[in-house]
Amino acid sequence: MAGPGALQRSEAVYLKSLAGALQELVVCLFESGVSEVLSNSAGTSPCSRIAEKYGLSQDVLLEEAVKRGILKPLVADRLVFCPKCGHTGFKVRYSCPSCGSQDVERNTLFSHVPCGYIGVLEGAPKDTRGNRLCPKCSRPLGAQGRDWVIIGVTYRCRSCGLTFNVPSASLECLSCGAVFDHKEAVYREVYRYSVERTVLAEIYGQILSRKIADAAASQGYKVHIDAEVTSLSGLKKRVPMLLEKGSQRFVVYTVYPRDADPAKVCEEVLSTYGKTLDTGEKHLIVGVRVPTDLSRKPEHVEVISGESSEEAMRKLRERLK
Repeated sequence: MAGPGALQRSEAVYLKSLAGALQELVVCLFESGVSEVLSNSAGTSPCSRIAEKYGLSQDVLLEEAVKRGILKPLVADRLVFCPKCGHTGFKVRYSCPSCGSQDVERNTLFSHVPCGYIGVLEGAPKDTRGNRLCPKCSRPLGAQGRDWVIIGVTYRCRSCGLTFNVPSASLECLSCGAVFDHKEAVYREVYRYSVERTVLAEIYGQILSRKIADAAASQGYKVHIDAEVTSLSGLKKRVPMLLEKGSQRFVVYTVYPRDADPAKVCEEVLSTYGKTLDTGEKHLIVGVRVPTDLSRKPEHVEVISGESSEEAMRKLRERLK
């Protein structure tokens, strides 16, 4: 039996995996720009891939994202799932409700409108082209719903001779091969999750700041969060991040596309330029998809941008070497 220490370590590993998976999910959702996630797209959605990478179930990761306000759940469908592996692809076979034999034939009762014949569709003869003919008038049946109509359907067991209206059904999972019936099947809601962009952007910004701090620390810089610097007028000023190594000092701001409108990203960059004007410090604007060709960039400001946070961090580490 595992002791308290082992249980605590196991819990710590689980929480670390969950935190890592959630961070990667936030980055993936934000940088890909997706607006919703489906819960049943096993192996194909970013959530399922990330959950598998961290040894978690997709449901656990989705539930955590909902708790954080990143995703909003909405019922998209209700589906049957394999009780063994959770797959949703099956072969369906009919069987006799009396003896269990799968040697069951279907009898479709139909009426041929022009001549009034009523009989079993499966027993009607065919011409050389495979078209069904009316056993009474020998004319082609024509179009269903206009020339002939279905009256009903019955089933007959060829093993015991029983005729019945509703056959039993067995399902064979295409993934694991498990065979089960409707009583054993898992039947539940399938959710789609809409991405709450405002919350996502806020958390992404926090992650981006941590990534910048880690990248700077890896190059030997001391990282000061919410630091204090002296403005040109001699007044003290708070800045989001200050990097120091020897005589090198950089004030760091982050910019990323909180909104899909490129004009708003440009406005944020220009606004950040304005924040740098009252200090003599060197400034780095680090971000994702930041316009680097804007005019009026102050001389003491350098923009480091990438198409993804990973690319931006690679460029930042190169700059800080």
